[in-house]
Amino acid sequence: MRAKFFAITVILTIIAVGCTTPSKQPEPQRPRIAGQLSGLPDDTLVTIHIRTLSGWEAVQGTRHGSGPWESVVTNASGVDYVVTAEVNGYASDPTGYTIHLSDTIAYVVIDGQITTEEALHLDFHFKPVDSP
Repeated sequence: MRAKFFAITVILTIIAVGCTTPSKQPEPQRPRIAGQLSGLPDDTLVTIHIRTLSGWEAVQGTRHGSGPWESVVTNASGVDYVVTAEVNGYASDPTGYTIHLSDTIAYVVIDGQITTEEALHLDFHFKPVDSP
């Protein structure tokens, strides 16, 4: 009788815990995009924008100064995006990149054509803009 009671208690505990503990999906790790920022002082705030072709902001991130950057982009808002980096008082070269998502890889788009180059070298070099 004790064994039966113990077994039922264990089963009910497992069911109760299973019902109350939601399973959380892990954050996606791909498709990953990355690059380098250069030409900036360490204390300069950089904003990375990843927007759909229609201009909707899918991802935005910030960091300080020059150095590597990376982000994960999912196809929740489409498969084509424009990636830009902005800093007050600076202009970037290039001004942005177009990327295309295919499964777990992001590819660079040049002149409307999807290339075989993965979007892992989206580098932005900054120069101060002359004030009027």
